[in-house]
Amino acid sequence: CLFSKVAAEPYAVKRLGVEQGLSNNFVVGITQDKQGFLWFATEEGLNKFDGTRFITYYKNEDNKQSITGNELNRVYTDSGRPIIWIATQRSGLNAYNYETQTFTAYRHDPNNPQSLITDDVTDIAPSSQSAAGIWVSTYYRGIDYLDISTGKFTHYNKETVPGMVNEQAWTVLDGGDGNIYIGHVNGGLSILSLSSKRLRNFKSGGKNATSLPGNNVRCIYKDSNGNIWVGTDHGLALFNPESGEFVNFKNNINEPYG
Repeated sequence: CLFSKVAAEPYAVKRLGVEQGLSNNFVVGITQDKQGFLWFATEEGLNKFDGTRFITYYKNEDNKQSITGNELNRVYTDSGRPIIWIATQRSGLNAYNYETQTFTAYRHDPNNPQSLITDDVTDIAPSSQSAAGIWVSTYYRGIDYLDISTGKFTHYNKETVPGMVNEQAWTVLDGGDGNIYIGHVNGGLSILSLSSKRLRNFKSGGKNATSLPGNNVRCIYKDSNGNIWVGTDHGLALFNPESGEFVNFKNNINEPYG
């Protein structure tokens, strides 16, 4: 096992940075592939760690099989394929097949309405409905669903979803309940029903202790009990879908909500 030594020494801490071969110390995402290797997305390149050393992946203008950008936002391991999905800043979505060691790039094409809606991709999430697709959030144009078999994207933004309050998104989550949860850039939390295309938006209510604590929603997580947790710039919240209210967890009880 790649990390058996770490398991045998649970209290040992080893620092891994640029001195050990990491391309950049600003790490924005981590994932582990099916072979046990760790992948790190940074502000300057993609890194694979084999337990001993780092293998770095950079954009190469002369090689179409390289990653399309060095400034990254997210990495995600495909549950059904030998693929690492990579969200880049301004350079689209990349899929790296670590068995064939090849990159596939998905970029915005203004002449193709079924291409990626914009090249600034902020997050990647699996689809609960089908292993054939993934969700991506973008910084400028809402969220997209990619049908991997066809390479076609379906767009969810102000043009296709009535009531979409904000197209700037940090994160996306498929709740497995027919709803897509969207964390906005200063726009709160939105819940989109895929069947009706109806959207509910929740924002901070000032001193209201049961409202969303902050409007900058950076992460959303569904735990094993089905609870939806929301990470904001003003604390953590647990969402109650029946009441539409939030239980807030904040570091400073004297800090006003909002």
